[in-house]
Amino acid sequence: MRGIKTLLLEKNSFGRATTAASSHMIHGGLRYLMYDRLTTQTTCWDSGNILQIARKNLIRLPIIWPVYQGHAHGIETVETLLESYDRFQPMKGGLRHLRLSKEETLALIPSLRAEGLIGALSFDEWWVDPVELVQKNLGAAQKYGAEVEGGRGADEFIFKDRKIVGLKSNGEEIYAKIIINAAGPWIDEVAGLAQIRIPLRLQKGTHMVYKEKLIPFGLILQTEDQRYVFVIPSPQGTLIGPTDIATDEKPGRIKTSEEEIQYLLKTAAHYLPSLPPKYDSTIIGARPILAQKGNEKLLSRGFEVLDHSDRDKIEGFITIGGGKMSDFRLMAEETSNLACKKLGIRAPCRTALETLNGEILPPSSFKRTSSALERFLKAHPHLREAHAFSYLALAFLKHCVSPRSPKAEFTSYYSTPPRPQ
Repeated sequence: MRGIKTLLLEKNSFGRATTAASSHMIHGGLRYLMYDRLTTQTTCWDSGNILQIARKNLIRLPIIWPVYQGHAHGIETVETLLESYDRFQPMKGGLRHLRLSKEETLALIPSLRAEGLIGALSFDEWWVDPVELVQKNLGAAQKYGAEVEGGRGADEFIFKDRKIVGLKSNGEEIYAKIIINAAGPWIDEVAGLAQIRIPLRLQKGTHMVYKEKLIPFGLILQTEDQRYVFVIPSPQGTLIGPTDIATDEKPGRIKTSEEEIQYLLKTAAHYLPSLPPKYDSTIIGARPILAQKGNEKLLSRGFEVLDHSDRDKIEGFITIGGGKMSDFRLMAEETSNLACKKLGIRAPCRTALETLNGEILPPSSFKRTSSALERFLKAHPHLREAHAFSYLALAFLKHCVSPRSPKAEFTSYYSTPPRPQ
């Protein structure tokens, strides 16, 4: 779209690995509010852009968060979190949360365990077929002249002094002014072709797959170790997961363990006693998280564009690492910005101003957060967590003294069309 002659190589099939193994949601990152508020804000902002450019591929997904006696977070704490999330929901066409009584919750999901249930909160995200979303993006790029080839990876880089000027793929030499490494959890392997390292903390995630749609709405469930898993119904069936386990395995060789299956089955069956113990399949992928210090629960899901001329004194090579499907467009924009700068191209990014079908969109009225502040907090994890906690603490005080907002009827509420940006 900026006039650059472009070739995309994929070593296997487009979108069939990490992307297909996702939870199939374009979401704002609710849980990041507890330790990485700016990532939630940025992700909500770009999720809104994705909604606008791919609206025909997204389906609103109401999600219910049931709260039981003995849960680590009480219903007032959970509602405080969702009240904070409400501030960002308009960015992505989302609706404000609803508070549900025990009776209302069971009326919506009769198969939910009633014993100990206090009530629930609801919020919404967007479901998408991730492989179809990839194909739509590829098709849009090809309309602008991009060349796209699957079944071809990078076998070797071609150097001229300290500059990468091309690569070898399936015995063919391909020359280019810029090589972009956008290989997700494989970015370290690709960088290794240039004798450099990009340290990652890979977290493997497994989902159980049922071909049947087991419940009418999504669920978020607390596990015994105080993590959370989703039950995600869709036109394709039901996903339960993901797990979140640190791994040293190669991203293409990770496998679902029996312990993961039992973990997911035990969690889901605790809340859904009639859950069929026999599932149809599993999907597994590795989250490409950039190496960071600290507990894996607090790992930043932000992304970083690496200029290897500054980082490693190798010209002609850029890597995009980290991130999520929910901000893929922003990841591509910032990567392309650096490529354009190196090539002397001043054409601005327009991917937020045109749908994947080529229809023109008005500019968003929402602004993304300060990238400088994001970088600072990413470099100081304890300050990043303190920043998030301070907002939540203030929100909890406000929640305790503020009158409750009027209730809405659940089913009509979530059938409301998205608000335009």
